This record gives sequence, structure tokens and C-alpha cells, in this order.
Amino acid sequence: MPDFAPALAEAQAVLTAALTEAGRREQQIAVVVIDRGGHIVAAARMDGVGHLTLEIARRRAAAALHFGEPTRDPALRLTRDPAEAAQLAGLGEILVQPGGFPWRDAGAVVGALGIAGAGAEDDHAIGDIAIGVL
Repeated sequence: MPDFAPALAEAQAVLTAALTEAGRREQQIAVVVIDRGGHIVAAARMDGVGHLTLEIARRRAAAALHFGEPTRDPALRLTRDPAEAAQLAGLGEILVQPGGFPWRDAGAVVGALGIAGAGAEDDHAIGDIAIGVL
């Protein structure tokens, strides 16, 4: 049976992996882990990263939670469907851009990871490495 939310210790390990990889790439990021209700379990913002970058990371995580897949794929689909893109943009709580990853436990989505601050491709690559520690 899956947990209802990412465990704090696991969330901290994922944050550490993301921050380490960002440092290795000489990038500055914000990283957020949310539970399936969209509530923050753990978050970090590297020195010099603005507070809005943390909010962008949270909204990317919310998008991954909604779609149940990394946000790079839906972001690409939305470039071909302006009507759906406009509808999702109106929600405000989700941001469909690369950098969001669903958090699975026993196959069920129980939360999500969001990364922001390094640019779309690096955000996605950093998040992919970080979520891989699970």
C-alpha cells in the first residue's frame, strides 16, 4: 500500500540530490516537494535565488501532480494545443513547464517534485537525477 505523502527523510534526500547536481552544474535553483494535496513537504532555495523562483518550482510540482508525468511532456503537447494551454494557464496554481516530476510510491502518485531557476532543460535534467534517488 502506498504512503499518502512523500516521507520527510526521502524529500530531504531528493532536495539534497537536486542541490548537489545544481551545484555541480554551477546553477542556482529552488526545489520543492509537495504531497498529493499540493502542500509543501520540503523546500530549499539556493543563495541568490529569488522567492518567486520557489513559487515557480511549487507550481511545476503541482502540474506534475495533475498530469502524473514529468512536465516536459505535457509542455510539449500544449505547444500544439493553444486552447488547452490557455485553459490551464487560467488555473494559476499549475505551471506546465519542464522541471516538474510526479512522486510515486507503489505505482501511485503521492506527491511531486518541482525544480526552477536553471533554465528549462537544466531544470528537467536536475529533477530527473534528483527523483532518481528514490
